[in-house]
Amino acid sequence: MSVHHLLANAAQAFPEHTALSHLGHAATWNAFANRVARRAASLRSAGIRPGDRVAVLAANVPEHLEALFAVLWSGAVLVPLNTRLAAAEQRFIIDHAQCSRLLHDERNAARALELAGTSPDLPVTALTPIERWNASTDPLAGLVGLAFSPAGPRAPAAIVYTGGTTGTPKGVELSHEALLLQALAAKDNFQLDHETVFIHTAPMFHVADLTAGLGVTAAAARHCFLPEFSPPALLDAIEREGVDVAILVPTMIVAALDGAAARREVMQRLRTILYGAAPIQEPVLRRLMNEAPGVGLIQVYGQTEVGGACSMLKERYHVFDGPDAGRLGSAGRVLPAFSMRVVDDAGRDLPPGKVGEIVVSGPGVMSSYWRAPDLTASTLREGWLHTGDLGVFDADGFVSVVGRLKDMIITGAENVFAGEVESALMYHPAVQAAAVIGVPDSTWGESVHAVVVMRPGHSATEADLIEHCRTRIARYKCPRTISFRASLPLSGVGKVRKVDLLAEWKSAHGA
Repeated sequence: MSVHHLLANAAQAFPEHTALSHLGHAATWNAFANRVARRAASLRSAGIRPGDRVAVLAANVPEHLEALFAVLWSGAVLVPLNTRLAAAEQRFIIDHAQCSRLLHDERNAARALELAGTSPDLPVTALTPIERWNASTDPLAGLVGLAFSPAGPRAPAAIVYTGGTTGTPKGVELSHEALLLQALAAKDNFQLDHETVFIHTAPMFHVADLTAGLGVTAAAARHCFLPEFSPPALLDAIEREGVDVAILVPTMIVAALDGAAARREVMQRLRTILYGAAPIQEPVLRRLMNEAPGVGLIQVYGQTEVGGACSMLKERYHVFDGPDAGRLGSAGRVLPAFSMRVVDDAGRDLPPGKVGEIVVSGPGVMSSYWRAPDLTASTLREGWLHTGDLGVFDADGFVSVVGRLKDMIITGAENVFAGEVESALMYHPAVQAAAVIGVPDSTWGESVHAVVVMRPGHSATEADLIEHCRTRIARYKCPRTISFRASLPLSGVGKVRKVDLLAEWKSAHGA
């Protein structure tokens, strides 16, 4: 079974059910599957063959979903491009993946032409917006759909490049089996069915939304789209489309809570918020639970290299009291299709309560880093993916992610986890966002430095925040210095670009 079977099955089971809707326009599952087959036929007639890589540069719009499935239907390999990258970064991915064609939406037409202009061997194809899908001028009008043939379970389905918050982006090769596993897990774990209305809020080029969207298709639920996130736009879409399930990364949660106070009742219409993709501080989570008490919350932990999620904190554990309370700081338990361990530097299992690297195995794990055999060998060792995340199990099998190996600050021979300091800062009522980095220090080796964004209308001094931290964490963990910013630099998936903050600090201090 291949990923595109999900679409064929949805069209067979619910042919006249609405598959997707956007700003007053809609398509049934039967109509959408036919359109995808015709787009796949156009790719084949343009010379795309099974195994070729096809890049997609598009916002969260219906034609992005069309392109995604059409690439897979044609037997090619999907290469989603982060729309927020610079042209040079996108060019690197296109070249590294050896893409044969670039599909783009109207919003990214200028960038697509710019990319094509630097490489005459990269043909580009403009995707038609949904409002013109049935027009006589539609380039797909009159085409006969391509009949698909199933790919093998381990055949590559997508090469998803990591966000590139540090260093060169890496191409994560995911098989059809890996994506199917994630799709079916999302359908079951998020309780999706043909009556669910899901909105694409997280970037569709990111593996979290990619696999959730496949789960929506597996359930024959309805796809809705948010091309650009803002609290008013999100609330408008919830009202207009009847959305009941959404993915919100932590930065979106904070923005929604700060910007939607006058329409808080609209948030209550959601059945479920899925959150993850970046660490969430417990104060933010508690605020969400207090201000949207009727909404079920599910946390997923994973990374691109595991094809999406590998552990989950279920809705039942998002409580303040009772026997299921006390789990909010964890990422839940490992999902059934995966195995997870916490190991030391030598790869030996650590007991509950001891921090080490999280390693994962299972059929959802990436096949390789594309065209990077040495990096693949150092990351996939003896059947285990070394995630680079630091975690700890409790006695009941709940895993807590305490940070990244590269985010661990060693100051005066003591280990400080950036996430712990960030969480302490977020408990201060004046702090909207915080990022902690290690900076060079001639005495301590590294010093703990925090970068803080204040909430509108609030203020606090560096001394105030340091003293606040001392009430929550050990003195040696507290920031020695704090700088203030209007906002934090974010990657396309909402992760803080700490490499930029470190470069900024070094520039300011002549380091």
